[in-house]
Amino acid sequence: MAYEIDPSLKTGELIPEYSISTQVELASQTMNQPDGAKDTRQHARFELLEYAIIVDRKTQESIRSVIIDVSLGGLQVRSRHLFHAGTDCILNIGRADSDPLVVEAEARYCVQIDGTDLYATGFRCMPTEAQRVQWVDYVHAIFLSQGEYLVG
Repeated sequence: MAYEIDPSLKTGELIPEYSISTQVELASQTMNQPDGAKDTRQHARFELLEYAIIVDRKTQESIRSVIIDVSLGGLQVRSRHLFHAGTDCILNIGRADSDPLVVEAEARYCVQIDGTDLYATGFRCMPTEAQRVQWVDYVHAIFLSQGEYLVG
């Protein structure tokens, strides 16, 4: 269920007319989004820390980054690079047990994290037909590993 966010509220401020569980959901909608923007993801996200090299298709510059969460639709990274919305990239995601996963992506937003030289960047994954199965397998493997951790 989606809720409208009152723009006058400050970060961390409670909303008296909502239950605690509703407020937790509201916080998750705005977590890690620029200026409290609503999270528009359509798929569940899974938190993780993995390294990735992001190649800007236009400049061919390689940027080191850390993935902090992933979903079927995309992922969020931390890096020291300012990506502009709409930048087409190739993500090379490191995997200890096999070759890196390579997937096409587009930067959707990029905001500097207060008090640091890091940027939070959201990418929409746009895998080619050849990459699609590998991408879904990658996200599914993360889901399974986190599920096993929670269960046992």
